Amino acid sequence: MATAILSLHRGAKTVTEEELTAYKAPEPEGRWYPLSHSRVLTVVKQTLDEAGFSVGRQQLGVMRDGSRFFGTLDLKTPISEGVALTVGVRNSVDKSFPLGFCAGSRVFVCDNLAFSAELLVKRKHTIFGERDFIRRIAEAVASLNGFREQEAEKIDRLKGFELSPELAEALMLRAYERGIVGARDLPRVIRLWREPLHDEFRVSTAWSLLNTFTDAMRERSVKQPQDFAVSTMRLGALLDPERN
Repeated sequence: MATAILSLHRGAKTVTEEELTAYKAPEPEGRWYPLSHSRVLTVVKQTLDEAGFSVGRQQLGVMRDGSRFFGTLDLKTPISEGVALTVGVRNSVDKSFPLGFCAGSRVFVCDNLAFSAELLVKRKHTIFGERDFIRRIAEAVASLNGFREQEAEKIDRLKGFELSPELAEALMLRAYERGIVGARDLPRVIRLWREPLHDEFRVSTAWSLLNTFTDAMRERSVKQPQDFAVSTMRLGALLDPERN
């Protein structure tokens, strides 16, 4: 079972929570008031704890110059058998992207991760950014139980949506045409769909296809976690029978 969702490269590395505190935020400039990575992580974890959500495994990564941070927190909150609730958090101190928080599901049979767009927080680094971020995180965490129920219903829909060979191939092609999966990943998606690595995904359903995609895109999850998160959001919408 792979556990390297945040073993980053291209100038990035994994860090512990203690090591994260060494990366300080630069001084404010005009309307730009950056928050340190450790402050952002602390806000998220404290808010989760106050709402009764316990964090299990966490994986944290930063650019080597400390400018950008991305982390995933697996909650001890099951969605369905073998699937847990996970939140993602990101921050930058180089003006590259705003504070961010999103949620999704982790499938432990192959340790893949899919984020969902229904629970998403973005806040700019402004003089009121921290206050607004804390408020929006609190609102998002307060809705996690409802989000978990929605995710469980979506997973049930995907598991119950049987795919003919023709429909599965059409969905793979559609994902390619929409730029969700690239030319490099598509052959691997096709191969894993035809020859699954895990017995749980040998049945031809939309749930199996979603996990085929995320498994095939594992390299992207390691090298480009933010891009991977966006792609899994789009895949979830593409494969959900309620949206098609």
